[in-house]
Amino acid sequence: MTEPSAAVAAPVSVSARADGVVTVWPVFAVEAVTSIGSTLLMVGIFFYTKHRFGWGLRENFLLAAAQGVAYVSGALSAGWAARRLGRRRLLLAVLSAACAVPLVGLVAPSAAYLVSVLMAYTILIACVWPVLESLATSGVDALTVARRVGVYNLMWSSVVALVFAAAGTVIEYWPSGMFILPAASHAAGALLLLGYRESASAGDDPVGAAHPHVAPEPELLRARTLALWLSRIALPATYVVAYSLSAMMPLLPVLEPLDTSTRTAVASVWMGVRWVAFVVLGATAWWHTRPRVLLAAAAAMLVAFIGVATRASDLPGFGNVPYAVDLAAMIGWQVALGLVMGTIYAGSLYFGMVLSDGSTEHGGYHEALIGAGGILGPGVGALTQWLWPNDLAAGVVAVGSLVAVTVAAAGVATVRARSRDA
Repeated sequence: MTEPSAAVAAPVSVSARADGVVTVWPVFAVEAVTSIGSTLLMVGIFFYTKHRFGWGLRENFLLAAAQGVAYVSGALSAGWAARRLGRRRLLLAVLSAACAVPLVGLVAPSAAYLVSVLMAYTILIACVWPVLESLATSGVDALTVARRVGVYNLMWSSVVALVFAAAGTVIEYWPSGMFILPAASHAAGALLLLGYRESASAGDDPVGAAHPHVAPEPELLRARTLALWLSRIALPATYVVAYSLSAMMPLLPVLEPLDTSTRTAVASVWMGVRWVAFVVLGATAWWHTRPRVLLAAAAAMLVAFIGVATRASDLPGFGNVPYAVDLAAMIGWQVALGLVMGTIYAGSLYFGMVLSDGSTEHGGYHEALIGAGGILGPGVGALTQWLWPNDLAAGVVAVGSLVAVTVAAAGVATVRARSRDA
């Protein structure tokens, strides 16, 4: 499938099934199976490195930051590659490569070798998500975009929560499964795509569709545009937290008494709650015109992150807190974290795709912002571990400060937008 000439509008096949399950369900199915592999090798991997190599905070932070760099490069290349190969052909090529790379990691003779494999894998997977987001949302009206974004978020978030909860069991009882399962999941994704045909004949985003993209009313457009910018400020902060927590979780003192299987199950609570947030947001539309919800969510995320990463017994005046209370408090903060992170993620994806008519390029920006968070958060965390080795508190303060700066920037953006509209 090739990119049509810019001078000629690509013909688009419009039929009753173009917006229906028959056309879109393979995209969601590929999304779900791809999430199996990406969860194990991009989130669960930090529990694996601690279990196999005895890695500490510095090594895990450095791995997370390196993955962030790889993620940005893969996400930003997706639009360019899709224009030249076509979305389906690109996905087939990338998923086929992603079948082989984890199997190379299976026989990695050293930690350094494994890191190289993980970088190649991360680039491939980061290229997948913008294309799937575009296939799911391009060429339809805003209402359909909202519905499809809701389904998209439910699919990947449910798989991520379940797979991460089970990752500890895989690490403990079948370490090879950390690489075999991703390879199998990506093979399944490639097979699902073999029978899939896009409703549009264009190589990337539909051009000249029979149903024109209808711009929203000026007031609604202003609200959506503000929300888009707020989410683009807050989304990197969300993944500053997510990537930093991924690196920290295996080493949090509150989880130390637990075995690896139980650790990932407990550490996955916020992911399960994020799925609940997606359910609520997908069933409602009130937040579509209330950009400041994203600002409030970002501020709450800062507090929740500190709560998850800090034991009550480590705070002044709480010296003799029972372990059960520490664990319950950590789980409670995860509940809050999952709700606000789900709000920011859903807002960012919805506003970006509805304002760009489902563009692969904008999907790439969305994913690149995720990668940027993966660079910044673990990057500052790793720096603290050079200065104060094995000091978890220093990492929490550094990452929390970065999130605080982001929240302040989002607040400034909101004030300026209100003053322009006044």
